Amino acid sequence: SAGAGSAGAGGSAGVPAPAPIDAVLSVDVSQRCQQLEGCGAAVAWYGDWLTGHPRKQELFELLFKELGIDIVRLRNVYRDSADNFDPVAAELLAQATASLGHAPRVLLTSWSPPARLKASGKTDCASEPSCTLKKENGAFVYAEFGEYWRQSLEAYAGIGVKPTWISIQNEPDFTPPSWEGCRFDPTEGTYPSYGKALEAVRASLTQAQLETELLGPEVINLGGEKVQSYMTSLAPEQLDVVASHLYDGQNWRIPDSYVPKMRGVATDMNAKPIFQTEFSIPGGEGAFETAWLIRNSLVELGASAYLYWDLIWTGKDGLITLENPKRPSGWQSAQGYIIRDAYYSVKHFAAYTDPGDVRVAATSAAEQLKPVAFQSEDGRRLTLVAINTAAQATYQLRLEVPSVTIESGELYRTSATERGVHVGPVQVGQSFSLPPRSIATIVLSAR
Repeated sequence: SAGAGSAGAGGSAGVPAPAPIDAVLSVDVSQRCQQLEGCGAAVAWYGDWLTGHPRKQELFELLFKELGIDIVRLRNVYRDSADNFDPVAAELLAQATASLGHAPRVLLTSWSPPARLKASGKTDCASEPSCTLKKENGAFVYAEFGEYWRQSLEAYAGIGVKPTWISIQNEPDFTPPSWEGCRFDPTEGTYPSYGKALEAVRASLTQAQLETELLGPEVINLGGEKVQSYMTSLAPEQLDVVASHLYDGQNWRIPDSYVPKMRGVATDMNAKPIFQTEFSIPGGEGAFETAWLIRNSLVELGASAYLYWDLIWTGKDGLITLENPKRPSGWQSAQGYIIRDAYYSVKHFAAYTDPGDVRVAATSAAEQLKPVAFQSEDGRRLTLVAINTAAQATYQLRLEVPSVTIESGELYRTSATERGVHVGPVQVGQSFSLPPRSIATIVLSAR
């Protein structure tokens, strides 16, 4: 659960709970940081399970209106023919738009180009070095790769899907053991150059007058200065947005272990927008740590967007786990889907912020409290998320927002016993409880 590993507010049996600790969370709207592009998640596989689900209307309300995500990451499934090449994307986005009341923005990412452009002749990898671009006459087929992207965007435009961002390759530094991939290195050698591939794509799109922003390199993690190694091999104008993932073994169990690497990327990117575009913890684990990592990505990495990996999936994964709509007799749940604890972790950020919000300074002297705050474009809403990372201590948290006149506030909380619960009204200067390993979102209305 989101509170897993917590002793809860009551302590161990027979041992009185520690007394709550008074703490202040202060917000300074004069200290302004990055502008938020939003929170999102991917529908890269199993999209037909969503659009074909007998409770799909209910699911779309949960995934978009209730969760409040702003960005959908789609997998580029174009393979040389525009004839019914993606039967899911158009309906997915139409339903999302109806639920949200506006269209979500789209990040279109390639996991692999068509098999004809691969050295292996296959889209799926098998941990093999041939899982990369092929060569013709001793040279990698960059121009053909650029044309593949031009054709992709024209095919998607034909079904009404116009991505705000594209990423030419998911995790170019990683060769998957069994799924789609295509290896690119920072500079050309055994593998093709990511920068040369990017240049070919941009040239092809420019010639065709197709407008979109290029995002990358979407490396698998921040270790070994991977982001920096790819970025230093590029001309600054080649990428509009810097993006990476957070897969780093079991380090998610200690979210603050990412902080030095996050700060390094934030410092080295020269104020270029930064997105975190994929991360999740398999098997439904780590919901609390997910919230902590989102907060660290926003504050320490300076991310303008945070994308969870799987909006929907099977087994125990996804923000919502779907059961096969074609086999309802085998469902383990009455409704054919299960809302996972990580759903509420993402909701604490996504449901109460909007693109265009600006991160403002939020501080607390209590080291175990991890806050982040956003102010809306019109200044009339402040959204604060506070995470109590302590395993035992409960905090009595009091808000201070100098120089802003607050009219009202609402508190939402996830703890060992709560899942995104609306606790009720809260005012500046009024204390509220933040139990061990819990998450609170406070939405303040300002004059």
